[in-house]
Amino acid sequence: MKSIYVALCWVVVMVTGLVACSDDEGKTIPAHTEAEKLWIAQNQAYFQERKAIVEEDGQLLYQQLVVEDDTLLYRVLEVGQVDSVPTIDSDAKVSMLGILPVSKDQIVGDSKGNPVEMTFDLDSPDLIKGLAALLLQTHKRERVETIIPYQLGYGEKDYPYPYIPLCSTLQFTLTVKSFE
Repeated sequence: MKSIYVALCWVVVMVTGLVACSDDEGKTIPAHTEAEKLWIAQNQAYFQERKAIVEEDGQLLYQQLVVEDDTLLYRVLEVGQVDSVPTIDSDAKVSMLGILPVSKDQIVGDSKGNPVEMTFDLDSPDLIKGLAALLLQTHKRERVETIIPYQLGYGEKDYPYPYIPLCSTLQFTLTVKSFE
């Protein structure tokens, strides 16, 4: 009798689990394809490799910034003005170049591979978490390289324009021009 009860519970759990994995039309969402699994693994490996790079003096190449429960990496390439950081209600004007480091596809920049000027509203819900957190501690005229894991970037879904595959690590090199 106990085994029938266990089997019945298992069936209920499986049916509940399948319903929870459906979209609004009742179709089951497929698991990641082999290509997607490979992409995710390559992005995770890239992030972990960069996180572990140690300079000749024994210091980590990238500093780590914890945002909620995740961590992004960054390094200052050119020091800015020490007394000039933005507030959450600031707009940050930056010169920026962005790539998907695993594929080397450019996601931000002009057609010649040069940075473009952009303005970000730091308290906008549309600004990715990692970039917003980094900009809040970046000084005016500072040039920074950052590596942002997917959890602080565009997440677990494809982003349509520019096309960014699911679970993509992002890499940006940016210079803060001003805060308004």
